[in-house]
Amino acid sequence: MTDKIRLSDISKIFKLSGRKRKAALGGVRLSVAEGDFVVVLGRSGCGKSTLLNIVAGMVPPTAGEVTVDGSAVDRPDPSRILLTQQPMLLPWLTVLENVAFGCKLRGETEDLLLRARTWLERVHMTGHESYLPGELSQGMQQRVCLARALMGQPDLLLMDEPFGALDTFTRSRLHEEMMRIRQETDITVVFVTHDLDEALALGSRVVLLGGEPGHIMAEFKLDRSYPRDPADPVLRGVKEEIMELFQEVSL
Repeated sequence: MTDKIRLSDISKIFKLSGRKRKAALGGVRLSVAEGDFVVVLGRSGCGKSTLLNIVAGMVPPTAGEVTVDGSAVDRPDPSRILLTQQPMLLPWLTVLENVAFGCKLRGETEDLLLRARTWLERVHMTGHESYLPGELSQGMQQRVCLARALMGQPDLLLMDEPFGALDTFTRSRLHEEMMRIRQETDITVVFVTHDLDEALALGSRVVLLGGEPGHIMAEFKLDRSYPRDPADPVLRGVKEEIMELFQEVSL
């Protein structure tokens, strides 16, 4: 597999009040293969979201370079979709209109509503096309966001703790849907979380981010089929190793 994303010595320093500065990331090097599902795992405040925003082109690095398909990232692009913890839907549009909105904006109008309905069906939201976002639970809103993102056929899906605020049962259902959709589309995914069990359930690779400034502490390749059994000896071994790292160093 060829590299979809390459991060070369990425550092990010934020200017705070007065002369204060905070080094969020330092010397991050990472390659993500096309079709890979990489989970970036770490405690809150370790720079995970900053790293994802840099890959998305939302935030420029202080030093280093990010490339996607060999081209430097210096701005947002519709080929890279970012999903956040809070669903970002337009409250005055219906579910169907929200899913169709991005493609409509770009002029991709052929069979627009048919395609929108198809993606709503794939995330189990059929029957809710005429609802407004405020009439849905947060988990249902995230399904709509996922349908809208995938309808645009992005090359790269960036997910910033998108299921973090959901209850256990809804999160588990969305994990299953995410795995099914990913296997059908073979999309490249970078997924940020602080939940170790979520990382082991989803990732083909888990990248442990920590330290001050944030940098890659370790990487783990998880060559296991889906859905995964938490009792799998290989996954349990990786979990124990990560827990030991959490205890030994400040992540």
